[in-house]
Amino acid sequence: MESIGLVIRRESEFCQPIVRQLWEYLKDLKKEIYLEDRVAEMLELKTFKKFHIGRTKVDMIITLGGDGTILRVARKLRHFDTRILGINIGTLGFISDVPPARAIATLERIFAGDYTLDRRCMLEVTVHRGKKEIGHYQALNEAVISQGTLARLISLRAQVNGRRLTTYHADGLMVATPTGSTAYNLAAGGPIVYPTLAAFIVTPICPHSFMQKPIVIPDHKKIDIVIESDEKRMIVTLDGQNSYEVRKGDRIRIQKGPVVTFVRLPGESYFETLRHKLHWGEKPKE
Repeated sequence: MESIGLVIRRESEFCQPIVRQLWEYLKDLKKEIYLEDRVAEMLELKTFKKFHIGRTKVDMIITLGGDGTILRVARKLRHFDTRILGINIGTLGFISDVPPARAIATLERIFAGDYTLDRRCMLEVTVHRGKKEIGHYQALNEAVISQGTLARLISLRAQVNGRRLTTYHADGLMVATPTGSTAYNLAAGGPIVYPTLAAFIVTPICPHSFMQKPIVIPDHKKIDIVIESDEKRMIVTLDGQNSYEVRKGDRIRIQKGPVVTFVRLPGESYFETLRHKLHWGEKPKE
């Protein structure tokens, strides 16, 4: 891994020390370093190799931020099989799990070849209006169809491979990947799914019927969601970061998308991450 791209979160002032430390470390190793504009500005560099996510081909991208920074990067990596290492300067950090204090030690092991590759599947989301495709997107965590202005029920007819699943009367409907099972899906009452399972999670948000529960289906299936409500503004939201307006009659197709590759150290345990991040087994504080 000789070419490295450095990406930082948007609110980035407080991560300047670790950014400079990484820059100096990679420069000493004579790596080919590409920087986002805000990284170069933080390092006060006038000349540098500019990094454009999804357009500049590098061997590995190091993100400094939280899971949101990784989600932003992953959706733009449509053409390159680039490896991602997440340094967690956020809060929970299920995907970006390397703390700043261990960043250099982790990179030393990676550059020595002591690492594994963790491949995660994304969602491919297309929006159809009549016979025309009006939108084509990717999401790593989830796609959510909801009412965009008021908290009120909407009707969404769901099909799997052309066969009717059900019509949901709910605040919204979410389709999540196993990676996204610990994000909005978990908050909405959906199950935690092991990240390497080939599955989608369909989770209704505040359904009108208590009988409409989350369902896990194989990721080789195609899910079609047809909007039956005549609300003024409805949206499809991707990873909680980008939203696009949809309307009655639109059909949203969700299927298996591209693969994102993360760099991990051998021996890291997903179950240990769950225990640590979700505080499992801890006694409640009085």
